[in-house]
Amino acid sequence: MKSCLLIECCDYHWEVFPAWANLLGELGCAVDIVCPDTPGHLETLAMMDVRRFPIERLWELPFDRYDLVLIGTLRHEGYYHDHGIGPLPGLNLIERIGRPSISVIHEPTLWVEQRPVMSFDGRHSRGEGIVNLFPDHSYNWVGRWVEECRWSQEGDRLVLSENGNRIELESTDGGVTFLGVRNKVLCRRPQPQVDLEGHTRSGRHAIVSFSRQGAEHLRARCPDAAWILPFESLEPPPPAAAGEYVFAGSIDYENKAMASLVRACSALAPHETLVVLGGGRSTQFDENPHVRRLKDDLAALGVGDKVRFTGYQPYDSFIEHVRSSRFLLPLVDDRIANGDYRTRMTATIPLSLGLGVPMIINEAIARHHDLDFMVTYPGEDLAVGLAAARGLSDGDYARLRERTLAAARHLKLHNIETLSGILRRITA
Repeated sequence: MKSCLLIECCDYHWEVFPAWANLLGELGCAVDIVCPDTPGHLETLAMMDVRRFPIERLWELPFDRYDLVLIGTLRHEGYYHDHGIGPLPGLNLIERIGRPSISVIHEPTLWVEQRPVMSFDGRHSRGEGIVNLFPDHSYNWVGRWVEECRWSQEGDRLVLSENGNRIELESTDGGVTFLGVRNKVLCRRPQPQVDLEGHTRSGRHAIVSFSRQGAEHLRARCPDAAWILPFESLEPPPPAAAGEYVFAGSIDYENKAMASLVRACSALAPHETLVVLGGGRSTQFDENPHVRRLKDDLAALGVGDKVRFTGYQPYDSFIEHVRSSRFLLPLVDDRIANGDYRTRMTATIPLSLGLGVPMIINEAIARHHDLDFMVTYPGEDLAVGLAAARGLSDGDYARLRERTLAAARHLKLHNIETLSGILRRITA
């Protein structure tokens, strides 16, 4: 029996804990988990038979007790919104631990197009912060959102463009420091460690993504990147009655096609309801500005009575409600979130496969993930998908559920084969 330490330093992604523990367990690995004590982490762990350590005690653990570590969310210093609770779960952390590792990259574009090529401590008119320059010539101030930002270097001059405003900074020390008007200063920071190929060269470390497209994208920086989609298979209950459609995810206008949900509510039949299950990671549900915006948008169209909000759900209640659903709505396409869902995995897909609940899904995303047997719709026209689901006979729906379960069985075989190969390689 091998032992694995699963380290999750971020305040989310707890939903994959049972899936990873089960998958590793089938391959003879016992799992201990290090994570923050947010409600979602603790609720998920309460459903599992594992040892848990608080993230604050990470460096107290005897790492040589473990055959490998699994980094649940690999990040670097250039992430736009770094809400991490513990130490930064980056390549430096893995090197310090000194054990063979598997690291999960959830957002491949942030390790290919938007990995930092230069990083600075900056001072500007509104305060101080870290600025990271990316190879696609975009950049970010960590913790400060700028809608449009581009950078270029012209000799000793660095030019930053923010929402059409041009900021010029000059260097007289070879790029160590750049000075601009009104006391703008950029001071070079140590280069963030983002070399995936160098990290994996020894064979002791592996990089995985949650989709085939994500792994293919990462191979520009790491030729050995693999993909695994961990999910927990539970026996589905009898199918729910027609008339209820479930969106089980965070209400987020930047990363989900919320406008399509609002428009589709006008096309719901009198007996139909759309349930927003959970809707966010915080128990302070109604304080979320995205929640208020969605409720306002529904009210403006006069369809507020068509949507039922559950509010924050403890994880066991969340899973049981998903299991009893008839259809799930991912609300993602290959345009939303700057096209990130071409390589990034929406959490609804593993929920659908693991629990045997079919989806009503954008046709491009379904095609990306070999799920075009699901109920699909073009673009953001969710109403077309609802109409197609409404037209299914009982026999059609039963066959759709069986195809969903068959896809899950096929994918589980892929997961086992891929993960067993990785374990053999990194622990040889």
